[in-house]
Amino acid sequence: MIKLYLDNCCYNRPFDDLSQEKNKLEAQAIETIIKMYTNGNIIIYKSRALEFEINKITNINKRKQVEELIRLLKLESIPYSYELDNRVEELEKSNIHFMDAYHLAYAESAFVNYFITVDKQLINASKRSNIKLKVMNPIEFLMEVVKWKLQQKN
Repeated sequence: MIKLYLDNCCYNRPFDDLSQEKNKLEAQAIETIIKMYTNGNIIIYKSRALEFEINKITNINKRKQVEELIRLLKLESIPYSYELDNRVEELEKSNIHFMDAYHLAYAESAFVNYFITVDKQLINASKRSNIKLKVMNPIEFLMEVVKWKLQQKN
């Protein structure tokens, strides 16, 4: 079973300005990922870091929409451990921002296969670090899954 962690920006994307083509495509990819989850094809995890960031969304309407989405999905929750703090310090040395480092540390602790984000800076920073999972855009993730399924059929 494929295990994912979507960061805060992924849950926000469906409620962003979708008149921008990039936002619209990413929102559609995230909706497809959520359908895969509701169909039982993948597992998606959440963490206290995600909940913390959602609580900081300043647009009240968007925050309520994101909170409702998370509530309806009933995601698996990753428990906090003190080891996460050490891993965050390591990741910050690779120029990964504090909250992003927490998201990644939580995802690694749950042995997640893919960390999904629309944050290009985070994707680039992860390539220069020793992260133990794949960090990618939701569109790239779907392309990889389709490629993998095609290889399985051949």
